[in-house]
Amino acid sequence: MTTSDSRQCPTPEWIQHFGQQHDATMLCKPTLVSFHRAGILFTSDAARLSTWVKYLDKWTRATNVSVAAAHEKRRQEALAQSAVWKGLVADADADADG
Repeated sequence: MTTSDSRQCPTPEWIQHFGQQHDATMLCKPTLVSFHRAGILFTSDAARLSTWVKYLDKWTRATNVSVAAAHEKRRQEALAQSAVWKGLVADADADADG
């Protein structure tokens, strides 16, 4: 991928969340989609192509929300952990001064 190429490969985390989407049909499942550097791959006949596109859009939106929520949860946990460490350091400083 060149720096001028606006396409990005999905992260392993994103692909994992994508594969966990539950809204599917017998023939349209996220587990039947594979990701490659050049794009995604799935097999469909012409009659089901519009259904696939609908589900791919739905799974992509849901995956983006899920990954964003996971990132936010990790950010909040890191902030909470940082606050705990700051409190411990402040307590240690107070003990050393006292």
